[in-house]
This record gives sequence, C-alpha cells and structure tokens, in this order.
Amino acid sequence: MKNMEKFIDKFFGPIALYMNSSPFFRALTDAFMRMTSLTLGASVLMIIGFFPIPAWQNWLVTVGIYEDFVAVQNATINALGLFLAFTFAYSFVKINAPKYNPLVSGLLSLAGFMILIPQKYILYTINGAIEELPSQATIQATKELNAFSTDYIGASGILVAIIIGYLIARIYIYLNKKHFVVKLPESVPTNVAESLSPTFIAGAIMIIVFVIRLVFKYTPFLSNYGNIFAFITGVIQTPLQDIVGSPLSLILILSLANFFWYFGIHPQVVYSVITPIVIANSTANIVAYTSGETVPYLMFAVVGVACGTGFGGQGATLGLVISMMRAKSQRYKEMFKLTAVPSIFNINEPLIFGMPIIMNPIFFIPMAIGPLVMGLSAWGLTSLIDLSNYNPTIAFPWTTPALVTMIFRGGISLFLVGVVCLAISVLIWYPFFKVADQKALADEKKLAEEEKKEKTSSTLVTE
Repeated sequence: MKNMEKFIDKFFGPIALYMNSSPFFRALTDAFMRMTSLTLGASVLMIIGFFPIPAWQNWLVTVGIYEDFVAVQNATINALGLFLAFTFAYSFVKINAPKYNPLVSGLLSLAGFMILIPQKYILYTINGAIEELPSQATIQATKELNAFSTDYIGASGILVAIIIGYLIARIYIYLNKKHFVVKLPESVPTNVAESLSPTFIAGAIMIIVFVIRLVFKYTPFLSNYGNIFAFITGVIQTPLQDIVGSPLSLILILSLANFFWYFGIHPQVVYSVITPIVIANSTANIVAYTSGETVPYLMFAVVGVACGTGFGGQGATLGLVISMMRAKSQRYKEMFKLTAVPSIFNINEPLIFGMPIIMNPIFFIPMAIGPLVMGLSAWGLTSLIDLSNYNPTIAFPWTTPALVTMIFRGGISLFLVGVVCLAISVLIWYPFFKVADQKALADEKKLAEEEKKEKTSSTLVTE
C-alpha cells in the first residue's frame, strides 16, 4: 500500500500541482464545487421519487406525482451543462481577474451556451398505418415547436459548456483590459455604471457566438451535424459504432464511459451507442426465459450489472464512499456525511463534482480501471457458479443498488459475486483516496497554523 501511495505521489503529484496552479483547472474545479449544493438538494427528492421498490413507484404513478419527481431531475441533474456554462465563466473571472465583474461573464456565457442550442423542433402527423410507409402513408409537418432540449442543456452538454465558458471568460477579460467598455461620468450611480459598462463587450461576444452557430449550420462538413453538440457527440460515437454486444466489449465500453466522464464528457455519449444492443439482448433473454429456454445473453446481463453503475453510480464510487469512512481530514469526513446516502442509491453527482473527481489527477486511475477490473472478475466468477435460475424478467429502477438486483435475479451465489465486486471497488479506490486525504489533512493543518499565528500576532499588537 505504501509503495502504491509513493507511486501515485511521484507520478500524479506533479500533474496535480500543475492543475492546482493552472487558471483553467482552478476555475473548473471551483465551478464544479459551486454546483454541489444543487446536486445534493436534488438527490433528496430523487431518492424519494426513484426509491427502488416497484410498489412505491407504481403508487407514485397512480396518484400522478411521479412525473413531478422527473421534473425535479430535469431541472437539476439534467441541466448541469446549463449551470456549468454560468459557474465556469463566473469562477474563471473571479479567480483570475477579480477586478472585473464575474457575474457579467457568467451571464454572457450562459446566454452564449443557449444561443448554440437548437431551439426549433417540428412535430409530424402520420396519415395512414405505419406499416404502410413509405408507399401509401404520408408524413406531414403540422407544427413548429420552440423549445430547449434537455439533451443539450444537461450533462451531455458539459464539454460544450466548458469550451464556451472558457472562451467567453477569456474574451471578457481581454476586452476589459483593452478598455472596450462604455465610459460613463462619475455622477452615474455605481449599479447603473456596472450594468452599462460591458455593453460593447456583450455585443462582441454575442456576435462571436452567433458566428459559431452559423459555422456549424452552413459549413459543408459541420452542417451534417447541425450544431456543436451533435458534432462532439458524433465524433465520439463514430469509432464505437462497430462494437458488438459481448461481455468483453461491454466492459471496455463502460471503462471508456468512465474515462470520458473523468474529462467532463457525459457517459450518455457512450451509452447511446450500446442502448439498442442492450435492449435487444435483454428482450431476447426475457423471451428465452419465459419460454423455458436457456438465456442466450446471460454473461452480458450479469457483467453489465457487476461493472455498471449499481455500485454507487458511474465509476463504482461506492468504494470511494466506503474508503471515506476512514477519512482523517475534516473535509472528507464532511463529504462522507453528505454523499453516503445518495451513493447507496447510485446518485454520485455530489461526489463527481464535489470531491471533485472530474479533472482530478489523483482519481484518474480508479475512475478509469474500475469497470475493467470489476467486470473481468465478475465474468470469471460467474463462469464458475450455477446461474440456471437467473431471472432476467425482474426489473428495478436505476437507483437500485447492484447487490439488491443481483440477489433477486440470481440468488445468493450472484449476490456473493456482487460482494466481491464491491470489495474490489474499495481496494481500487482506497489507496488513491488515502493520498487525497493526506493532502487535505496537511492543508488543514497548515491553515490552522496560519490562523494560530494570526491570532498570536493580533494578541501581541493589542497588548
């Protein structure tokens, strides 16, 4: 363990030091942490609304409030890209150019982000039976709808939010330094002057964002995507189109999803590629089981649960939460209190953005290799046990812990496989967390000593 800690400190310490001193990464970390209270607040209602008891969820649907819990998710977790567009530009200016108003930068970034989002959707009416298409039935555009899709304002838009936030914050600082502002007499009230001063800057930034939107609309190659969001999604998805639905490919895909998520690219970009495969395989498993036949994609289904998001969310971060039970720093003791319950139900955005895990070099290895080690281990173990009673028809919400899913679908033997996977998750996360905890503890001691010196100096001056 000590050798592992030395290795991490030697090879990732300099990277962490660089990131901590980098204006970009300091602002990005601050921006993510500013959203922690939002994700924590939403997680309370999400646990209630998506509590993993089918009878409870059926009751919520019956009384008509299930969709209201979905609305909470859409307005918070599914709008993280929107919030990040503001907080990143705000934090960048506040940290790197505090003499300029960071609020204006945040608002301009938010507006720029939304300008780039497609805002028109066409509703169609099908005349005739669907099976008659395209010979007899016709499709007719009946209505044009103005709307912002949560597909773009949500976590899948995080990378665009980072790009736009950084670009606009940089331009905002540059134009302020060049005094590209409206100069008003000193007699003008301060609040009025602060509101009108950046008018020219706002106009310039809006023009730049507008040009970016047109580039993705009319440039021959880029117009195939239609917008910057679809372009990034398409570029990432294309290399993944030929991957088949085997257990090994699933393990690699989930590992790749974790890798992307570490850099702020939402896993949905990867999952969208394999969703048709997962649905087809799951349907085939159910049909075979109900017909009394052998389940054809048994390993695919089992490995998917074993190395998926059921152990605390993306990255199997339940192992990190369990590791925090031994935290020595006050920072991580408090983080454990805040994130333990949401993580049990696979809601780990408070961890992802609050630790933070995203863009944190200390946590790169456990985030990237977790599904790989857990998936291969589960694959090997399940090949040694009897899973003839595996029941693929039992479905649970995504908030259900993997251990619960495993014991209901495969009995005690599969449950034990899940316990082994959880133990592996802890072993993967613990040494890296220990390094982070020691650094946090050292910072806290240093801060305490500085405060003690300040108090001593103040006492001596007073005397």
